[in-house]
Formats: sequence, C-alpha cells, structure tokens
Amino acid sequence: MNNVLLYFPYKQEIKTNLLHQELIKYSHNIYMPKIFPERIMKFNLYTSEYSLVKNKYGITEVDNEEYLEPSFFDAMFIPFVGVDVNGYRIGYGGGYFDRALSSLVGKNHNKPLIIGLGYDYQILSKNLAEPHDLKYHKVITESRILSYN
Repeated sequence: MNNVLLYFPYKQEIKTNLLHQELIKYSHNIYMPKIFPERIMKFNLYTSEYSLVKNKYGITEVDNEEYLEPSFFDAMFIPFVGVDVNGYRIGYGGGYFDRALSSLVGKNHNKPLIIGLGYDYQILSKNLAEPHDLKYHKVITESRILSYN
C-alpha cells in the first residue's frame, strides 16, 4: 500500500492515531477527506508540513490543495454510522463519501480496498442498502474483522 485514505475522527468515530503513526512509519502517503460547498468531498495529502483547520461541521481537515482521485488509492479507511448485513455503509446522511466515491459504487473492484472502521453496536442485521451506497470489502470493529464479497 502506498496511497492510503484515513480520516480525523468526528464525534464518536474510531480513533485513527495509532494507524496513522504506523502508516507514517512505513512511508505511506496519507490522504484525508476535505469537504467543499455543493456537498463535494476531495481527498488531500496530509503531512506534518501542512496546517490543520476545522471545517463548518467541526471536522479537522488538512489545509492544502494536493488531491488524489479515488481510483489511485490502495486502501481507504472510512468511518460509518452503521453497516448493513451485506456490508453497505450508512453515514451521517450528507452523502459526501457516496458522491466522492460514486465511480467505485456498483463495480466489482479490488483496488482500492475499502475498509470500514467502527464499533460492534454499529453492525446491523438488516439490509438497508440504497443504490448509491458504498460497499466495504472489510469492516474492522473492536472485536472482529468482517469480510464482504
């Protein structure tokens, strides 16, 4: 893995600081989500030379203009509010990740590897997917790793 998407935790999302440290240790390029007007999300490079800012929702973002398209990532770690029985992501309802990753939705792809990070209580036993929802390859919680086809 060379290009990896991570995130700065918001509200009760899984903390990513240890994962972040390991990725830096092994010289991976780390990108973070950044939102723009019109409900657009892009993914920009994160290094210690860039400053961090809070967006209008209070989410930490990197202040730079070096972006990468989703198809160039090797792995994407993406938080969730819930995951349905088939591995489809349920977010906060703004659709930012769904729109930003729409080129990957509904396609049988192995790259990037899309990994959800969350808690056991967020894993649902129902099928709640909508056509625009992103499907995870894997979901990691505090007690298990789930794989989806």
